[in-house]
This record gives sequence, structure tokens and C-alpha cells, in this order.
Amino acid sequence: MNRRIAFALASSLLFDAGAAAQKPVAELPRTHIDTTWNQPTGGKAWAAHTADEFSRALAQSSPGDVITLDAGTVYTGNFRIPAKTNPNDKWIYVISSAYSKLPAPGKRVSPSDAANMPKVVTPNVATAIGINESANHWRFVGIEVYSASTFAPPKNPPGVYSGYTLINNFTYPPVNLPDSIVFDRCYVHGDATHDVQAGISGNGRNYAVVDSYIADIHMKGVDTQAFNAYYTPGPIKLVNNYFEAAGENVMFGGAGGPADPYVPSDIEVRNNHLFKPLSWVPLSLNGTYVEKNAFELKSARRVLFDSNTIENVWAAGQVGAAFLLTIRTSQSGDIAVVEDVTVTNNIFRNVVMGFSTLATDNLCGPPAYPNCKNSGNSARWTIANNLITLYDSSIPGGIGAHTGLIVFSGGMDRPHGAFTFLHDIVLQHNTVVPHPSKPCWQSIYFGVPGVWKRPFPRSSTDNVWILDNVLCKQPTGDWGVQGKAGLTEYMGAPGTPPFDLAQRFTGNVMYVSPGEQMQSFPPHNLSTGKTFRYVDPSKGNFELLEPRWTETTDERPAGVDSAILPK
Repeated sequence: MNRRIAFALASSLLFDAGAAAQKPVAELPRTHIDTTWNQPTGGKAWAAHTADEFSRALAQSSPGDVITLDAGTVYTGNFRIPAKTNPNDKWIYVISSAYSKLPAPGKRVSPSDAANMPKVVTPNVATAIGINESANHWRFVGIEVYSASTFAPPKNPPGVYSGYTLINNFTYPPVNLPDSIVFDRCYVHGDATHDVQAGISGNGRNYAVVDSYIADIHMKGVDTQAFNAYYTPGPIKLVNNYFEAAGENVMFGGAGGPADPYVPSDIEVRNNHLFKPLSWVPLSLNGTYVEKNAFELKSARRVLFDSNTIENVWAAGQVGAAFLLTIRTSQSGDIAVVEDVTVTNNIFRNVVMGFSTLATDNLCGPPAYPNCKNSGNSARWTIANNLITLYDSSIPGGIGAHTGLIVFSGGMDRPHGAFTFLHDIVLQHNTVVPHPSKPCWQSIYFGVPGVWKRPFPRSSTDNVWILDNVLCKQPTGDWGVQGKAGLTEYMGAPGTPPFDLAQRFTGNVMYVSPGEQMQSFPPHNLSTGKTFRYVDPSKGNFELLEPRWTETTDERPAGVDSAILPK
């Protein structure tokens, strides 16, 4: 008997479905960062006209001061943001001299605002703005940050230069984290001749990026992010930004190593646009850029992802899921979890798949990460009122078939020799719309351990609730089991009232393509071959007009409520 089969037979079923017998509720962030505009008064006003004067102002300023940089002036260097004695938590603001010409607080900047911004530029691979240990209460407002690196790795095409993170900590890992750092209405970017590995790395406490524009983040053969954070306890606030990156637009966890002492927590991500230009499709398919997904959690707790737009995610470095919940204790530390995640009122436009998941880290332990001792836990996710429109599977970046809403994947807990399963998840009032080119391949897909044979030894999920959704296909999974019988095998735990399958799979409308068999489901679900009609697709309104189904848990029409989606 090989070791993999031995693991399967030793499956100790780490999660007790009986103990989870209630509709799960994801905990929201416990704390929120106040980024209200409140420029200091009464301190010293510093006017820095050169890079040397800027460095001197950073070093000599005191909490309560304001440093003004000249709009249009290039400040070249690797600038250090120092710690200050600050018993009263006063702020230092670094602002543009043309601040009055920038959008007001709460309005996002764009590249067209660059003329009214000073330019902070790194001349090499190092960070442009580096934040020292214990630095606290710094706010950067209306600053453009980019790279003028002249480092050209042999792998790069001629004339393309590389740098690392534009805004980052100066020491890693920091013993004393930076605290209360805000980037407000800033423009942070690479360009066609300057690869950048990351825009902002938010490794600190009380870290916020608001109303900013981070773009052109890419690098040949390297994973990239517009924003990342992995060595932080939180809270983190990302509100009303544009995030553009080839790899992951935004990612939490995934680094820090086995001794990382933090789980990024209390994360607020609202009203952002996560975008990948379609002009990058051929660059990702030929290996120039590593293209993966838009938003990824490898370690996170208490996350609110609300009213965002994710646009353009295709299959290249990964399958093309917009949102990944894939725990990686192997990379993020043994204490990593992906717990209490709320994903509400978002648009995922032109993506191959909505959500890709992983119950526990199947890389933890030998042979890949022998020092990893805990494969982690994923639990309590609420995914509600999201619209997912699928990528054209017939063009480059498609995978030959549409996927859909979500793939449920368990994990091999190698340190304990057991399979683990996703549990305590709610999917409610989501709508999946296939591209007109081809019916979707799946809507909800349940993975089972590869060594399992039917009949399965147990359900492959625990306490999963699928309510009131509009699905482009009937759910299925490994071994192709369908209908009520399939759901019983895939999501049958718990199996007794009042939390049995009839309560946990209800209110859904499922399209049955021509030639497919119409399955039987629990009461109050509709499988139909009738073509779906929506209220006004030309204006992005994909509320289901026909068939109209209100046998739902809340008597509202099945599927998404467009009125509360981003405009």
C-alpha cells in the first residue's frame, strides 16, 4: 500500500459535522481604520524642493508637521521613513504642492492627475519609499511613485529594466512593525520598460491605501502584486483604489516563512477596481508575464470584500479564478488560517471562474515543506450577492470550457495523515452568466480525494449552504454524480433536520443545456431548459427576468440584486 492510500485510509475526519449543525456566520472585521482627512495644524511646514531637502525633512520633521513636495518635480532616491517619538499619535503629512488641484478626499485619482503630483523615483532595484521599524503616523497624499531602474537581468527583453517593491519596509522581518501608515490619492506604477515586482507591501499595523491608482505591475517570469501584505496582524484598509497587476492584484499571506507570527486580520477591501489589461493575454501565454488571479488569501482572518469589481482574469499561470481562498501555512507560517471571510455585492466580469478553494495546505510537510507542522484551517465564509460573467472559452486565455461559481477542494493534511474538507460556507443570491460563445462547463463543482471510490466514505464538505443562486449549470463534482443523490454524497453532512440537505440546498435556479439530463433536487429548487432572460444585460443588469423564481429562503427573486452592485 503506498503512502498516499495509507493517508486516505487513515482519514480522521478532522471536522465534526454534527458540531457544525447551524447556518455559519462569518465574523466581520473587529476594527476599522479611520482615514478621514485631517491635515495637521500648528506644526512646522517643510517645503522640500530637492531630493536632499526631502530626505532632510523626513529625518528632521516632528509629529504634527507637514512636508510639501513640488508638483512635477522628480525626487530621485531611496527615501527612508523614520520612526519618531510620538506619545500623542500625531500625524506627519507628505503632500503635493498642487494638493488643491487633486480630487477631493473620497475620489480616486488617475494617471491624468500625475501633472499635479511630485514624482518619487527609485534609480535602482531598491524601494523608492522604505518604511523603517517603528515608523508611525505617516500619510502620503498625491504622490507619484515609479522606477527608473537600469538593472537589466539577462532574461529580460532588450530595453526592459527591473526593480522590486516600490513602497516597502526597509528591514525584513521587522522586530517593531510600522504603525498607522496611509497612502492617499497616490499613483504608484511600473511602465512598459520597467518591470516592478510589487507596488505597495503593507507589512505593518493600521495600514491603509485609499483613493489611489496602482498600475502596470508586472515582471518577466516572476509573481507580482499591486498590493500585498503577509507580515502583519492588521488591520488593513483598501478602499476605492485601482489595482492592476499581472500576478495577483491583491494578496494576503504567501510569505513570511514558518516563523511568521501574524495572520493578516481585520481586512477591509471595498469599492476597488481590480483589473488586468487584455493586452497582457499574449504576454502571459508566451511566458513573459506570470498571470494568475485577482484576489488571493493564503493567510487571513476576518476579511470583508465588498462592492468591488474584478475585471479580466484568464487561464495562464493558473486556471483563471477571480478569487482564491487557498491556505498556505507552508509559506505563511504554521498559524495561518483562512477564516471568517465575507464576499458580498461584487462584480466579477470576464473571468474563467469565480472562486477556487483549498481546505488545508497540501504542501505542508514533506517533501515540499518539511518544516511545516500545521496544514491550517479554512472556515466560515459568506459569499453572497455576487455577479460572475464568464470569459470567452474560445479565445486565447480560455480553457476550452467555462467553469463557473466555485470549486470546492479538500486538502491533504500531511502532518496528521488525513484528508480535510471545506466546512461552514454559505453561497447565497449569486448569479453566474456564461459567455454567449458556449454554455458553462460547471457552476458548482465538488472535488473528492483522488483515491476515493464510490460509494464515498463520507461527504466531501461539511455544513455548506447553497441558497437562492442562479446557476448556469446543475452542480456536480468528481465522479460526475448529479442531482439530489450527488449532493447527498458531496454535501450531505449534516444529514438530519433541521440542517439537512433540504434546508442547505434550496431556492436555486439551474439551467439545463440541450442534451443534458434534467436532475431531481430537493424541494424549492428549479432545474429548467428554458433560456434565461435578464432584465438588461446591456447595462449590466443580470437580475433574472425569466424564469422568475421566488421560492427562496427570503422570498426575494433568486440570484443577484443588481441595485446594490458597484456602478
